Amino acid sequence: MFRHRERDPRSTSARYIALPILFIFTMGVFVLIRSGAAAMNYLYAMVPLLLATALTGTYAYNHDADMKMFSAFAILASAGVALQLTLDQTFPTMTVFSGLKYAIAFVIAIVFIAFYQVLHIILNKSFTIWLMMAASAAVYTVLYFKGMDPNGNGTLAWLRVGPYTLQLTDFTKISAVLFYSALFSSKSSRSEGSILWISSLFFLLNLAGSLLIRELGSFFILYFLHLSILFIFMPRGLHKRIYLLVLFFITFGAAVTCFMLYKVMAPMAAEGTLSGIALTLWPIVKKVYLRFSVTANIYLDPYGAGYQLMQGRKALWMAGMFGNRVHFNAIPVAESDMAFVALITTFGFVLALYLLLQFLRIMLRGSALSRRLVDRSLQDGVVAYGFTILLFGQAMLVILGSCNVIPFAGLPIPFLSRGFTYQTIVFCFAGLLLHLSENSTEETEGGEYDVDQTESLERPETADYPD
Repeated sequence: MFRHRERDPRSTSARYIALPILFIFTMGVFVLIRSGAAAMNYLYAMVPLLLATALTGTYAYNHDADMKMFSAFAILASAGVALQLTLDQTFPTMTVFSGLKYAIAFVIAIVFIAFYQVLHIILNKSFTIWLMMAASAAVYTVLYFKGMDPNGNGTLAWLRVGPYTLQLTDFTKISAVLFYSALFSSKSSRSEGSILWISSLFFLLNLAGSLLIRELGSFFILYFLHLSILFIFMPRGLHKRIYLLVLFFITFGAAVTCFMLYKVMAPMAAEGTLSGIALTLWPIVKKVYLRFSVTANIYLDPYGAGYQLMQGRKALWMAGMFGNRVHFNAIPVAESDMAFVALITTFGFVLALYLLLQFLRIMLRGSALSRRLVDRSLQDGVVAYGFTILLFGQAMLVILGSCNVIPFAGLPIPFLSRGFTYQTIVFCFAGLLLHLSENSTEETEGGEYDVDQTESLERPETADYPD
């Protein structure tokens, strides 16, 4: 016989405010073990961290937001602050962590969330898809003519504004999610063919722009976003299946072509005889070849493309359950590209596994949120899914790449890496996901049913059930 009882969907949610607060104090112990100077800096950072966590958590709780998602965001953010402060004292970082920039990023995210109500209206307009295309094209154009590379990796993804640098490619991720949201707007009724050709045009725009500025890492994220959104949100149809299969084979063929071109062009590049289109293609072909080849053989380019991965492998070998004790700190760009490896060598595999579970929670809760929103607004469902993928997908791409499981992308990790521009984008993604989850949480556990489900669980009068 079925049993059911009323339960407040928020009845167990308050603990998801207490859990990040407890984690903040726990991280203080981890930091103190690693560095006394870092512990003092973390002590100063604890007050704003605790206030931001308590106030944001209380607001989310009172507005029936997804508290499990909030807990994951808060834990990852506090772990990132603790890691960055520790790296400044134990690693030769290129920059110094700034709590002020962190606070500014937090405020910008609040403004972005408040502006979303206006943005939501704009996304229903037919011109929005073209506006997002124009915004992405403008970013790539500015970077092509004015972009620079502060890390010496050959990309043009940064723009210098006075003493600061902005990684403008991060804004193409926002415009991409908004583009797909407008494309699937509930106010529009586009045919399958129309959706495919418009989205393909946007896809090719991002591909061309990424090639021009030689930044393929961000394009990998946009590539997966393109495929997954079409696969999930487009109705089933023959054209969609053919399109996705053709795009897959084109991608595979492009990778093979790069390897073949490298074999032909490498001797010419060594002799200095490259010219014309070959000279333009060479940096891209070389980068793709080395990324894939170094993954298969880390010693292929030990002082070039493979150097970061070699140092990362050494750090992983020496790391223990709670970090290494030999003070190995020769990891290049530990504060950004290799932040996850730096986390393991600093705090150990136990904490790293716990944070991986938080990323997984974001993926699961964000996907569930997207499914719920689709019934109310397909547009909001696409936004929720897109931002979830941009957080989880980039985290997994960078983590697996830095551990030499897949080709290394050289991107920052959400919450854990340093960088004002990307940290602002991450806070905007996280805040908007929490905002979209307001009044849409569902908590059902085995053996318990919501009141709304009671009617469906009553026995039909004609049925004969044993007592």
